[in-house]
Amino acid sequence: MPTPRRLGRFSLLAALALVAGLLLGAPATATYPGPNGRIAFDDFSTGQLYSMNPDGTALRQLTDLVEGSFAFQPDWSPDGRRIAFSSNLGGDFRLYTINRDGSDQRLVFDDQPGYGDLFPGYTPDGRRLVFQRCLPDDGVCALYSVGLGGGGLRALTQFKTGANEANDFWPTVAPDGRIAFGRFGAGGITSQVYVMGATGAGAHPITPPALLAVPGEWTPDSRQLVIHSNGFRLNSAIYRVRPDGTGLRQLTRPSFPHNDLLPSPSPADDRVVFVSDRRYPDICCNDLYVMRSDGSGLHRVPTGDLTGVSNPDWGSAPRDSGSGATAAATGARPRSAAGSATIAARGCAPGPEPRLTGPCGTRAGLHRLAGR
Repeated sequence: MPTPRRLGRFSLLAALALVAGLLLGAPATATYPGPNGRIAFDDFSTGQLYSMNPDGTALRQLTDLVEGSFAFQPDWSPDGRRIAFSSNLGGDFRLYTINRDGSDQRLVFDDQPGYGDLFPGYTPDGRRLVFQRCLPDDGVCALYSVGLGGGGLRALTQFKTGANEANDFWPTVAPDGRIAFGRFGAGGITSQVYVMGATGAGAHPITPPALLAVPGEWTPDSRQLVIHSNGFRLNSAIYRVRPDGTGLRQLTRPSFPHNDLLPSPSPADDRVVFVSDRRYPDICCNDLYVMRSDGSGLHRVPTGDLTGVSNPDWGSAPRDSGSGATAAATGARPRSAAGSATIAARGCAPGPEPRLTGPCGTRAGLHRLAGR
C-alpha cells in the first residue's frame, strides 16, 4: 500500500481531499454547543466553500477562488462568525479565515516555503487553530497550533520519519480542549483514532486497529466522538464512541461498496450531518445526509447542482431566511474535467446497481491508491 510519503509533499491525505473529496476521516473541526444553525462544506468538483440551512435552503457560495486553487475543510468558529479553511491559493497549502458571509478573507500565516498546512480547527477560546502540518517533499505530517494572527506556532506532536515513520492527521478539538486525531502507520497499524490533552500530552489510541477508524468530531458536551470506519478501504460507516474507547456504536450501514463519511454532530447534539456516495452506482459523487444522533431518521439534504459535497461542519451561525441560490446560480466553476458540468454531461446520476468503474467515477482508483 502506498504511504502518504510516496505521494509527495501534499501527502495522500491532501491529495485525496483535493482530487476527490474522499477524506478518509474527519477533519480538524469541533462542534460547540448552541442552536442548530448553518452547515458549511466544500465541493470537490468546484473547489469552493459553501454554506446552507440544515434543510438545504439558502445555499450560498462563500469563496470564489481562481482556476487551479482549492478551498476545503471549513470549520466554524465557536461564536459562529467566521470559518477557517485550507487553500493553495498562494501556492503552498495554507490556513485562511473568512466571515460567515464570505467577506474579509485572511491568510493566517505563511512562514516556510514547501510546508503544507491543512485541516484547521478552532480552539474553544476562538484564539488559535489546531492543524495538520506536512513536511516539504515528504508527506510526513504532525499536529501544530497557531494564533489567529499568525504568531505562537507550536508543535503538538512530532514528525515521525525514518524506520518508525507515522503520520498524525485530522485533529478535532473538543469544547473542553482535548484533541482527537488519526495516526497512520504507527507500529504497523493502518489507522487509529487517538486522544490527547490540549498541549499534546498523553496521546493514546481509543479505537481497535481492525476498525481502521479516522476521527470525526467531538459532540458539543465533549463526552463522545462521531467517527467513521474503514478509512483506507471501501464501505466506511459512521460510529459513535466515548473518548476512553468504550461505548462504540455503529450508526449507519451502507451497502458495499458505498461509504458514509465525515460526520459532524449538530450544536444541539440531536442530529448528525455526513457525506455519502450511496446514491451513485459508480461511487462517483457525494450527497449530504442528516440523521438523528442515534442513527434513525436518515434523509438526504439537497445541495443544488453540487455533487462533490465534502467536509460538512454544522455550526450555530443564524439560519438565513432568504431563498438562497443553487450552485449553478452562484457561478461556481468546475475545477477540472471532474467538475459538476462534466459530471452532468456524462450522465453521472443515481442508479440501482453499484459498480466500481464508470464514466463518472475516479473514486475506485483513489480507493486503490489509498490501499482501501
